[in-house]
Formats: sequence, structure tokens, C-alpha cells
Amino acid sequence: MSKPPARTSNPTMSSASSSSAPPSQPQGSSAKGPLLLALTGPTSSGKTTITTALRQIFPPPHSLTIHADDFYKPDSEIPVKDGVQDWDCAGSLDLQKFEGVLRRVKEGGEALEGLVRQGNFEGEMDGVHGVKGIKVEVVEKLVKEVEGWPKEMKQKKIVIVDGFLLLGKSVKEQIGKLSDVKVLLTARYEDAKRRREARNGYVTLEGFWRDPPGYFDKIVWPNYVDEHAWLFENGDVEGRVDKGKQSEEGMITLGWTSTLEETLEQVVEALKMALED
Repeated sequence: MSKPPARTSNPTMSSASSSSAPPSQPQGSSAKGPLLLALTGPTSSGKTTITTALRQIFPPPHSLTIHADDFYKPDSEIPVKDGVQDWDCAGSLDLQKFEGVLRRVKEGGEALEGLVRQGNFEGEMDGVHGVKGIKVEVVEKLVKEVEGWPKEMKQKKIVIVDGFLLLGKSVKEQIGKLSDVKVLLTARYEDAKRRREARNGYVTLEGFWRDPPGYFDKIVWPNYVDEHAWLFENGDVEGRVDKGKQSEEGMITLGWTSTLEETLEQVVEALKMALED
């Protein structure tokens, strides 16, 4: 799909409705390689909106954006669950190719042409300079802040990886471990469902996909819960994040009670802390 299902605060709390303190050390950044940001969360949690704003704050060539849905398999290879194609599971992605591209860019190489949609963010743009859901003045303020960062920090390239399954239990060792900064955006069931079902559909490699009736409750949300319950206390993905798992993963959690502007500001602050380290 050309556009993945994607919307999402008190820094001391560790719950789905609050944010955690950024990790004190990036996990795998080298002196020469770029800093990899994993921006993940359930459908309609705000991933692509935040990614679009980050591209304005850290414009290419200072940043590179990689979307997980550029790694979807052809339509004919998408797994089928209960008689319906399952576009929201790990099996729908070419994970080997995805991992290979991330390793390549992490080592300073170039991403494969055709995978990274440089500048193709029209669906999230609002006017010439705005990003849908985020005030122009907020982006402009962050641009000025970043301009004031030390030169050595601004010279470090940032790779923004936007995807719905980057910290899922089935891919965290293959994909998630490659990231230096891990941000999980959370969402409530009712919000995610409303936003997902308001979408018209998705362009695929071989055609077009529109969620059939009941798809969210049958496929999308159960898959999210199955992949991410391990990160939350009692497996409740709308509850509190497990502090031990959060610390172990070096993960930042930004809750659904935050506005998109607040979420964006906290992601930029997490990047600043990682670059300072």
C-alpha cells in the first residue's frame, strides 16, 4: 500500500496515555553512520503525519525517510486470514528486504531507489508549508530550534523509519533492534477504528485495496494487540506500558492524550538527546 494505515504525556509516567523519558543512550549509532529513528504504532496513531513534519524540520539531505509499506509483498502473496487478505501482519511485508535496506543505510549506504518516496508526501500536506493536523507555527518554531543546534549535531543524518510493526514481537529482533531511537505512538481502539474506517483505500503493487466490512475488528486491531501486548502491563494496549520492557527496549512511548504538536515536539527532543549522546 502506498500509504500505511496511520494518529497518537507526562514524561514521568509509563502508560499508553503518557510519555516516557527518552533513553539516555542511543543503541546503535556509530560516529559515521546515521541516526535511525523508528516511529511506530497502530493504524491511525499519527506516524505519517509526524514523519511528514520531521521531513520539514530535518529536510533532505539531512534526513532520509523510509516507509515500511514500501516493503509490502505483491497482492498475490499477501497472507489470507479467515478468507480475507491480511495486510496488517508481519507476513505481508518482505522483512528480509526491509532489514537489508535498513542495514545498508545504517552503515552509510544509499537506500534502493524506488523504495524511498522522497518528497511524495502530498496526502499529509496542507497548503504549501503546512502539515495536516499540525500548526505551521509549531513546525517553524522547531525548525528555528534545530537551526540553533551545534554544527556537529546538525551534520548527523537522520533516517526516519515509519511503520506499523517496527516493535512487534515477531519483528523486533530483525527490524526494531536496528534503531537508535524507538518511539511508540499509542491510540485508543475507538479512535483508531474511526480513522481507519474513514479512509478510502490504498494503492498496492498490483491494484487497489479497500478494507471490507468488519476488517478492523477481525484483522487490524487483533493483529496490533497480538504483536504489541508484550509491551504493556497485563497485555492491555490501551493501558500502562510495562516499565521493565520499556527500559529494556530503550523505547519512548507517546500517548494518545498528547496533541500531534506535543508529540512532534517530544520526538524532536528525543532526537536532540540522542544526538547529544
